[in-house]
Amino acid sequence: MLVDKDKEAKLLRDLGLSEGEVTVYLGLLRRPQGEMLDKVVTAFEIPTSEAEDSLKSLADKGLVRISRNKVESVQPRIVVQTMLERRRKTVEAQLAQESSNALALEKILEPVYWENRMGLRSEEIIEPLRDLPDMELHTAQILGNATKEAVIFAETFGWYDKVREALFQAHDRGVTLRILMMAYDESTLKRARELQGLGVQVRHCTEEWYPVRGTLVDDQELVFLIWATREREVVHPVYYRPHYTKNAGLIRIFRDAFQKRWEEGSTV
Repeated sequence: MLVDKDKEAKLLRDLGLSEGEVTVYLGLLRRPQGEMLDKVVTAFEIPTSEAEDSLKSLADKGLVRISRNKVESVQPRIVVQTMLERRRKTVEAQLAQESSNALALEKILEPVYWENRMGLRSEEIIEPLRDLPDMELHTAQILGNATKEAVIFAETFGWYDKVREALFQAHDRGVTLRILMMAYDESTLKRARELQGLGVQVRHCTEEWYPVRGTLVDDQELVFLIWATREREVVHPVYYRPHYTKNAGLIRIFRDAFQKRWEEGSTV
């Protein structure tokens, strides 16, 4: 069977093989018994280092088999399928990166477009957080930034241990700490009294239920979430995704809600 060697080499290159890989693979393809491993690097009239690198790369890609010091080519149908799958993954990864770049560019340019044409500033005022552990991490981080005051509105404050060290460090820096929680059983009372023993102001929230929880630091940084179900009434309470913000409007709303309930709260 007559074969156009230039065409087959070009098609293999188009599938992503290097010049050296093409030479070694086609050379092995025409050796039905394969080639001894120690002879491959000198059998195809290319530099030894290039032959060694090409052989290793072909083996890593699963395009040649090495057994008992002998190298054989893999069936072309399998080679083509393997290379197509590799190319598909490469193209998908490239497309995903380009899509990410496009979204980033859109995020930058869209506000400019609308502000200049409509006088509408579409800046994002809140940053979504992944989940409750991420919220706890951000809470510890903003407590580390506190210089004057930090207020925490919690129900059971069950995540106290996750921010305990950050609270202690803030207290040691002279930061005023106020915690509003519901101290209604042995565990929550123990938590509240431990905090009071450190000089932290703690009050019991007398309102039956309020769905917002969060931490506000220096009236500048806020981490918060809104509960969709009451924490004590279901096995797995539901909450809306937590957020972080430095927006003055949202901070004022949280501050006012906290202050009102703080003034209405009772001592523990």
